[in-house]
Amino acid sequence: MQFRLPTLGPAQMVLSVAVLLVALFCYAMVQTAAQSYRLRQHEREIAGEVQQLRDQRAELQGLLAYLKSDEYIEAFARQQFGLVKPGETLVQVDGPRASAPPRRPGEKWWEALFGITPASAAPAATAAR
Repeated sequence: MQFRLPTLGPAQMVLSVAVLLVALFCYAMVQTAAQSYRLRQHEREIAGEVQQLRDQRAELQGLLAYLKSDEYIEAFARQQFGLVKPGETLVQVDGPRASAPPRRPGEKWWEALFGITPASAAPAATAAR
């Protein structure tokens, strides 16, 4: 027994070639649509980055304009070097270096003043017994 392939007639050959071409065309369309989607998504990301960089540039230009202004130079000279304008008197106020620790809720004023905490007072009371 011999195995024979079926023979195709001219109409069947044309039909199978047409089906193959339609399948290739559909595959190309899907690939083009997917690439188009990826490119649009990348374009949106780039547009967002461009807008962010434009905002940052505007902010930096504003900062540069302020740093070049006489107002900033005067404030910097007063703060860093203690300079004053003619006719002004420099007044320097020295305050305490370290501030007292903030009081906790429910803490009595004498506990904050003398550094007594309820936790440190409790062992002393039990040791006295």
